[in-house]
Amino acid sequence: MRRRNPLISFLAAATALIGCASLASAERIFTDAAGRKAALPEKITRVMAAGPPASVLLYSVAPERMVGWVREFKDDEKAFIAAPYRDLPVHGRLTGKGDTANMEAVLAMKPDIILDVGTVNQTYASLADKVQEQTGIPYVLIDGTFASTPKSLREIGELLGEKEQAEKLAAYTEAAMQRLDKVVAEVPVDQRPRVYYGRGPEGLETGLAGSINMEVLGAVGATNVAEAAGRHLDRFHRGADARKRGWS
Repeated sequence: MRRRNPLISFLAAATALIGCASLASAERIFTDAAGRKAALPEKITRVMAAGPPASVLLYSVAPERMVGWVREFKDDEKAFIAAPYRDLPVHGRLTGKGDTANMEAVLAMKPDIILDVGTVNQTYASLADKVQEQTGIPYVLIDGTFASTPKSLREIGELLGEKEQAEKLAAYTEAAMQRLDKVVAEVPVDQRPRVYYGRGPEGLETGLAGSINMEVLGAVGATNVAEAAGRHLDRFHRGADARKRGWS
């Protein structure tokens, strides 16, 4: 029986080790806002936005990475979107209310990662884990609270390797927020408006206290008249949405 050359055996083993090391270095670990650790490909070229907030921030920082939109634009809306991106395919949304994307739609778009910007809690972390487990696609949660917008922009910039663009947007946002705070501070509390916020397609769904969508009212000094209703209904709707999507 022919004996194998020891040198060849050594070189083969060394090559295998180098290959494993190269594969490991091709991934990086990103810790998202929920404390989840996602193994990301070193090069991210295709990103799916899980919902409208993620679409807005992704379009602002790296529009060329978008695989599509969560909903179709109306004709008059398209004028505000740059020509190369306004006709991207529609894949639906993974979070929130309204039309949703299913697992088949997600896989068909072949994204490198899924980006979700919005409320960060156990419900959404669990949804992210479910989607990631079923699709095999890394799912990253970014804090979408109004006050965290500059930080969120910087995190997306770091995530996608677009730090310069993200920093420009974050710095502009911080300056705008400072101007807003100054203007609000000059209005006496008893002269600030009381607002009812109607949500949903028909505007008949009440925006409740503590909802991430209602933060802008507080930012401009307004009072949400539905604060007394609390947040329990909002939590109920989020749970129902997750069950309807089939991810839970």
